[in-house]
Amino acid sequence: MNSISAYFALHRRVAWATVAAISLVVALVAGWLDLRAREQLVVSQLQTEARRSSIEIMSTTLNGNLMGSITLLGLIDTAIKQEASGGLLSQDADILGTLSAVGGSFGAEGVFIVGQDGVVKTSWDRINKPSTGLDVRFRPYYKMAMQGKTSVYAAISMARGDRALYFTAPVFAERAKSRTGVGGVVARTDLSQVDAVLNERFDRAMLLSPQGVVFASSHTPWLGMIDGAPDATRLAAIRELKQFGKMFEEREPIPLPVVARNGTQTVSGLRFGLGVAEVDWNDPSGPWKLVLMSDLSVAVPWTLSAMTAGAAAVLALLLGWMWLHLLQGRHAQVLANLRLQAYADQQEAHAAYRTRLAGVSVRLQRCGSLAELAQVFLHEVRDMLGAMQGVLYVSDPSSPQLLQLAGSAACAEEPAETLALGDGLLGQCALERQSLVIDRPPQGLGRVRSALGNSEAASILLSPLLVQDRLVGVLELALLKKADDLPRDQLDELVSLLANSVEILRRNLQLRQIAPDTAASSGSIP
Repeated sequence: MNSISAYFALHRRVAWATVAAISLVVALVAGWLDLRAREQLVVSQLQTEARRSSIEIMSTTLNGNLMGSITLLGLIDTAIKQEASGGLLSQDADILGTLSAVGGSFGAEGVFIVGQDGVVKTSWDRINKPSTGLDVRFRPYYKMAMQGKTSVYAAISMARGDRALYFTAPVFAERAKSRTGVGGVVARTDLSQVDAVLNERFDRAMLLSPQGVVFASSHTPWLGMIDGAPDATRLAAIRELKQFGKMFEEREPIPLPVVARNGTQTVSGLRFGLGVAEVDWNDPSGPWKLVLMSDLSVAVPWTLSAMTAGAAAVLALLLGWMWLHLLQGRHAQVLANLRLQAYADQQEAHAAYRTRLAGVSVRLQRCGSLAELAQVFLHEVRDMLGAMQGVLYVSDPSSPQLLQLAGSAACAEEPAETLALGDGLLGQCALERQSLVIDRPPQGLGRVRSALGNSEAASILLSPLLVQDRLVGVLELALLKKADDLPRDQLDELVSLLANSVEILRRNLQLRQIAPDTAASSGSIP
């Protein structure tokens, strides 16, 4: 988590680009979900409207006044009963007048009586195209009438060739309902009632037969199309039924560009919502299907979803800004903790160094000779600075131009007992009284020797030992680390401590030498 915080804190542009990309994705997803949710709402409303419209169609057809009138005729009219059953009629029977009265009252195109043998006995037609003599035994409405059931049947008229609805009521032998009929009273109307329902409230609507053929549609090019791919068996059954006249005698039906089911579909590049409901007309083949369609580009405009997407993007940007602010704050806190820890470690190391330095100072003060002091110091700097080789020369008050060897450690060759000012790098350092650091010394210079072998020094430190601008010695150290990697103040402090220790020890040694001489002189006086 901290690596992420650090990365985004150090790369602000990348962080904002990431937030912008996430906001764009959130906007697209939110807009898409909103659009689909509103589409599903439209589909749900279409399903409700389809059920309501199917009930409306059945109420105006199967349960309408026209069906009630012909049902009553088949139940109580004696002349019609005799006509259907083939009995003798009285001379004053006016069946045609009765049929015309019913047709004229309810706007039927024709009314006729089908006999028990399936032949039309008497017919009335509004434009004088009677159906008398037609054999309609193949019509499902005849079969339903013989079963004593009312039905509404949609088909293409045999006499006129147009689409029509056939309202059929059974004719009973007695004035009571029975499970069988002796014929039927049939009223034929056009599809104006159905077309009115399909055309008045929907973008597209259609009525499909139980075989899946579009019998009525607000979109005229779809008339006669079929739901799904028509195979040979299905096509043969449709032709045998003769429900659609000569429509499919010379051609095969064209598949409908939509599937008659609830949901959303794309037609000719437009997205539609579909609602489907059944229309039960007591058709022996099964219920008819009412399909309502709504153009979703109009019913569900994308502009509203774009507003939702914009709001989601703004919210995502705000949350992204808060997230980045939180990450930056977390990173700043981590950096502060690291700085605090580094400072604490530095203070702890400094305290440890001061303690170690105090210990070194005490051990140097306890030394009784310059050789011992040199060995103690070189041992300590090995542990503190990683100095694996060293040489210490101290000044000789009796010979100002010469320095005497006080001690050495791990030298490849034993150093000379004396060092003249200006002789070599170390003598030059003593002469000029300037420290010198040599990084990556040349081959053979500063080679460190140990029991396990030898290695090249990473750097060589040459430093004069000065006390109040007086030269008291010179120090050479071979380090396994670069001098730049070591704290400079610690180096200077150690060199200063060594210089003071050398000066103090030298004075103490001089005092010790003077004291016996003074005592000897005092003893010789009489």
